[in-house]
Amino acid sequence: MTDATVEVLRALAVLAERPGPEHERVAAAVGLSPVPDEVSWTQVFVFNVYPNASVYLGGEGQVGGEAADRVAGFFRALDAVPPPEPDAVATLLVAWAQLRQRADRDDVRARRALETLVHEHLRSWLPLVLARIEALAPAPWPDWARLVGSALRRDASEPLDALPLHLREAPTFTDPRDDGSLVDQVLVPVRCGFVVTTTDLRRCAHETGLALRLAERRYVLAQLLGQDAPTTLHWLADHGESTTVAAWTGWDDVADATATWWRDRAARTAGLLRELAAEAADATVVAP
Repeated sequence: MTDATVEVLRALAVLAERPGPEHERVAAAVGLSPVPDEVSWTQVFVFNVYPNASVYLGGEGQVGGEAADRVAGFFRALDAVPPPEPDAVATLLVAWAQLRQRADRDDVRARRALETLVHEHLRSWLPLVLARIEALAPAPWPDWARLVGSALRRDASEPLDALPLHLREAPTFTDPRDDGSLVDQVLVPVRCGFVVTTTDLRRCAHETGLALRLAERRYVLAQLLGQDAPTTLHWLADHGESTTVAAWTGWDDVADATATWWRDRAARTAGLLRELAAEAADATVVAP
């Protein structure tokens, strides 16, 4: 990477944080328009795609937990004090820029750390999220996502063959017929293999003709399933499989094992959801 690209990474990290006075200057430096504001930032990173790796790599689908602890351990291994949210995308982008700059100056330790950061803590999840931002977010966030993705594809750190530890130890999507955990698991990306945002659920209601009540995702999904389980399950299966395939298209040359893992997990979940949809349709009682 050139020094200019490293500076772009630093700028993209700044823009991922809550908007402040410096955002106008930083956005102009990387050619983003309009300038990110509080409304668009909140729509993207509060209501749709939370900017923390642990949300996508952790078994609970929430900020923190074991996934965040692994990222914190990465910083400790570099003799650094982990920041309050070590897995925040802004923090990871800054670390990436710093390590890339040091690696380009023949710092062997930095080069090895960079390979770990990119493989374990960035390419393990970020392409999935960048794809949802490109598809759903208002300007300038799709352009922000494309810039991050382009840098992540171009990074010269060696692609590693092994699956990231986050994914090797990820919990599976268990059969919800055993424990009634369907809604909870569908909202945990590492379990189901795909991302379901608030905007996605609104699109589900629009495309299926179901009624929508604005609330948190768990409630909305439960309401959609309660109205028409077969239709909602089919929509989820199609959404999950197609969006994950699309998100990882073009990543096989730098993250083959990771891309395959996400596609396979989404496909298995989609198959189970379609099976559940068929069972729900068979069990539906049609009023005379």
